[in-house]
Amino acid sequence: MSEKDIPGERSPTGESLTANRRTMLKGTGAAIVGATGLAATSSSAAAVSSWDIDVLEVGDSVFGVGSTPSIPVGDEVFIFVHGWFGDTTVSSQASDVADSMTDAGYEADEYVGIEWDATTINFPAAESETEDVGEELAEMLEEFYDDGGGDVRLVGHSLGGRVVLETINHIDDGYSVETVAPLGAAADGEMVCEDGGGLLDDNWYDGIAANADEVRNYHSENDSTVGAAYGGIGGAALGTDGSGCPSDTAANYTDVDVTSSVSTHLGFLGDADVGADLAAAAAGDTDDDDDNGWGWF
Repeated sequence: MSEKDIPGERSPTGESLTANRRTMLKGTGAAIVGATGLAATSSSAAAVSSWDIDVLEVGDSVFGVGSTPSIPVGDEVFIFVHGWFGDTTVSSQASDVADSMTDAGYEADEYVGIEWDATTINFPAAESETEDVGEELAEMLEEFYDDGGGDVRLVGHSLGGRVVLETINHIDDGYSVETVAPLGAAADGEMVCEDGGGLLDDNWYDGIAANADEVRNYHSENDSTVGAAYGGIGGAALGTDGSGCPSDTAANYTDVDVTSSVSTHLGFLGDADVGADLAAAAAGDTDDDDDNGWGWF
């Protein structure tokens, strides 16, 4: 795996089928949690390689060039969105995250990587682009659901975390993404709060509350890359500190602290604890602490 992401860090280089899958995943997730907590376990499911990732290029249609691609229809679909300078490594990043979920018993019908034009030294421009990419991905998901698609696990790393949150902000009413998971999201923590995050109502609270079954924000205090760029003095960086307002987030939003296992900004990708929690979320088996709004760890 290799990626350059955010300034300051560079790497060195229909029903029955769905019901059956949910039953299988729930049973597997319960066994994992009961026997080993969040540790990765061996699984009979095949490893997910870069070759298994269907990479879809998103963004050209925003500028009127080319058409919007279609998400392959399946009962269970994993979708990963990369961050800054992650264009060329989206398939390997996606496979790292998907494989960590597979180790915990997860299996999807389709594995998708969303590639967008994030290779630019102009970071503010890339950050701004995430809204357009999220809007296009929302249209793709609407088509997917209209065509009979099943459950979606929408995962985004760094600026990709912004993309997935923009996606549920732009998707039309009546659609709801099953699991939305920012990993080390490049954003201020107040962007997910009901009464914060920007001028007027320019934040993600309404989209989270209305257009997702569950949003799980994975953050690590060791992620100095995001922490240096967001949060400001006395504020919270979403990918480092979490929301910073656990009592002011939507009921379906959870901050998941993975500080104990994720030591760098790129460490979210393929982390066993992140994969196990995401697999449990897909199985409907997460065990969150309602008193503080945090996950298992």
